Amino acid sequence: MPGGRGSPIILAMRSILIRFGAAAGLALALGACAAASGDGYRPQAVAEEQSLRSTPEGLALVRLAMMHRRGEGVAQDLAEMRKLLIQAMAKGEPVAYVEMGLLAANGDAGVPKDEASAVKMFERAWSARLPSAAFFLAQAHYNGRGVTRDLAAARAWSLRSAELGDSRAQFMYGVMNDIGEGGPQDAKTAVDWYRRSAAQNNAAAMNNLASLFAAGRGIDRNDPAAFALYERAASLNNPSALNNMGRWYRDGRFVARDDARAVDFFRRAVRLGERGAMNNLAGMYESGRGVERDPAEAARLYRRAAGLEPERGS
Repeated sequence: MPGGRGSPIILAMRSILIRFGAAAGLALALGACAAASGDGYRPQAVAEEQSLRSTPEGLALVRLAMMHRRGEGVAQDLAEMRKLLIQAMAKGEPVAYVEMGLLAANGDAGVPKDEASAVKMFERAWSARLPSAAFFLAQAHYNGRGVTRDLAAARAWSLRSAELGDSRAQFMYGVMNDIGEGGPQDAKTAVDWYRRSAAQNNAAAMNNLASLFAAGRGIDRNDPAAFALYERAASLNNPSALNNMGRWYRDGRFVARDDARAVDFFRRAVRLGERGAMNNLAGMYESGRGVERDPAEAARLYRRAAGLEPERGS
């Protein structure tokens, strides 16, 4: 489908946003958007979310649209998906604004890429206090996608979403406090929000909380608690946690030293692209610990870790 400001989808989005956005004071910014650096938006079961302003009809349209996207129970039909989302937006369904915003942010499923319009979609959804809308606004401000990069704004948006229970936002707010981005560094606050996110099965939060336990930052040092969290996150295939499990077995921290198990964890992390694990596995090959010594393989892994060799499995 042709992109740009004159496409039927963008025109429909413009009409809906002007109609609904005027009351909320939203200005629609359409047109070419420069590609921004940073990670892309990561949708996560947005269609399962709803706000106090959601209606049965609006949610049904969104969920049916997502079924058409997946080809689940109905024919896969992206044009029908877009049509249904636009119908839901016309009814003021907040979840539809987030779903269409994600498509516009990424230039996905036949929707022209327009990051500024995506931000307006998220803002519209946030007027209904949809947690995911605030999370994606946090990402937009963090990465400078559709708006000027603003870490303080990203931190504030992540807190708004976190307070409404979004586990991704709880993790993001924890990280920003952990490393002092967009505001002061506060390890104790990071511990609190990592805990909340981990309680919702967020493996990255488990890994980061484990690291704070291991270092005694923001909380008393507790190796058993750290190991248990690393182990749980590793069972969910979190790459950093797999690497950390390998390090603890390699170093004999809290558990008996076991080079073979360390190599296994490092390999699993390497398959998921974890560069720290590439370095660690290279060291095992270089020294012959837990594996037959192989300097050539060690060099290959060091090159991968340095970004000098294309990614492939190990």
